[in-house]
Amino acid sequence: MTDRLIGIGFTKKTHGSQGELKITLKEEYFDDFVKSEVVFIQVQGKPLPFFIENLRDAGDILLKFEDVDSPDDAKQLTSKELFLREKDIELKKAVSGKITFELMVGFELFDEQTGLIGKIEAVETMPQQFLAVVDYQGKSVFIPLHEKMVVSLDEKKKEIVLRLPEGLLEL
Repeated sequence: MTDRLIGIGFTKKTHGSQGELKITLKEEYFDDFVKSEVVFIQVQGKPLPFFIENLRDAGDILLKFEDVDSPDDAKQLTSKELFLREKDIELKKAVSGKITFELMVGFELFDEQTGLIGKIEAVETMPQQFLAVVDYQGKSVFIPLHEKMVVSLDEKKKEIVLRLPEGLLEL
């Protein structure tokens, strides 16, 4: 089984003569990125691991990969999406307290009143909200995910209990 990859940011342009890249990161993944030793970039349609040699802040975040030692080497990696393995990302952010719903694929979703709804098959990102795609009674239903609806979250058991609005499952 291959690790699921989560998009955490992008490479921008090269910097300096040592093969550094300017990067942009999604704020919620910054701490996970700083702790990681490897990041993935799609090259010719396949995710390849790149090991982080150095990371520094010089107004922009500058990233240096092992074995990328010149501007020409780095240029091949510009304007690419950066990924971390799902297992390298903390689900609940300690600093912000925000839940990263995108990582809940495979979790069992429960309603506080109804009980088990089903397994989260996908999480769709919509403007201003996330929707869990769950097979409920033989049909795919979209369940809104919002921190205020979360009753409990157990990462080890891969279970989330929500307080769903009355009548939502009948729609």
